[in-house]
Amino acid sequence: MNNTFQRNLTVTTASDWALRVAFASSDLQVVNQHFGSTPRLVIYGVKPDRVTLLQVTDFIVQPGHDLDKLGCRIAALEGCLSLYCVAVGDSVFRQLLRVGVRAVNVPVATSITALLTELQRNWDAPTVQRHQVKRDPRRFERLAQESQWEEE
Repeated sequence: MNNTFQRNLTVTTASDWALRVAFASSDLQVVNQHFGSTPRLVIYGVKPDRVTLLQVTDFIVQPGHDLDKLGCRIAALEGCLSLYCVAVGDSVFRQLLRVGVRAVNVPVATSITALLTELQRNWDAPTVQRHQVKRDPRRFERLAQESQWEEE
C-alpha cells in the first residue's frame, strides 16, 4: 500500500488510552469532512476525567477512487472505537465495522469538543464499555492483506 499521508503526528503515550475516537476535520475544531475525502483525521484519547489529543494525520488529497487512499485512512484509525464524519459510504462503513470502528455521521460543523464531552458523560454506556475489552491487535493487518478495498 502506498502512503497517502503527508504528515502523521502522534503522541508517544497514545497506547495508554483504551478509548480512542477519531474525527474527520479540516480545522481541528469541528467535524466537517466526508471520510473518503478528508484531508485530516484527528484522534483523541478519552477517559472519564480527561481528554487528550493523541494523533493528527494529514493526507495527500487525491481526486477519484484510489484504493490506497481509503486503505491509508482506515489504517490511521487503528485502535479507535468511533469515527465521527459528515458522511461515509455503505461499503466503507462495513469495512470499518470489520476492524472494530463504528462510523457516526454528524451534521457539518458539529463541535469536536461537544462530542468529546458527550462521550465522557456517557462513559458507562454499553458501547463504551464493550470497547474496553481487549480487541484483536492484528485486525488492521488482516484487513490490509485483503486483496481488494471497496471504494464508496
